[in-house]
Amino acid sequence: MAHRGTYFKSSPAAAFEAAFEKIYRQKMRELPITRPHLAVRALGFAPFHGHWIGALVTPWSILVVLASGNEQTWPAVQVGKIMPVRLPAGAFHFLGMQEESLGEFLACSLMSPIEPVYRQKDCEAFAAKALALMMTPAAEASKPSGAASTELTRRDFFAPRPDKEMR
Repeated sequence: MAHRGTYFKSSPAAAFEAAFEKIYRQKMRELPITRPHLAVRALGFAPFHGHWIGALVTPWSILVVLASGNEQTWPAVQVGKIMPVRLPAGAFHFLGMQEESLGEFLACSLMSPIEPVYRQKDCEAFAAKALALMMTPAAEASKPSGAASTELTRRDFFAPRPDKEMR
């Protein structure tokens, strides 16, 4: 059983997948906002200032999560309260959350509920691209990166169109 004092020494990706799969089976499966064709997937977890940041696709939402990695630098998290988290691209609003097997963590909702037209690969591509953009310093994100790059509009960031492939 995890609690406030849960700190991950290595990537928490597997722990998030297991915890959110359990949430889906026990609490979310029958709700109309779920998309049963989607699976729980943790993506791109990497160290960030002594903690862990990654993306999470669930049948009901797409999130970027920040998990604790260091007791001394983990902020006081108030469950259910919004707090700003400064990432390389700027400040983003994260919700304080707690789950028995994960302890406290912060989550930034990117999409909830997920539109039925999105497939697993679309959701994972969106989550990975959003995480990459959040972790790219604003000055770098505004530089043109060559003819092969795909232009991502503000609208795409918040609600990608399934007909537009994201790289």
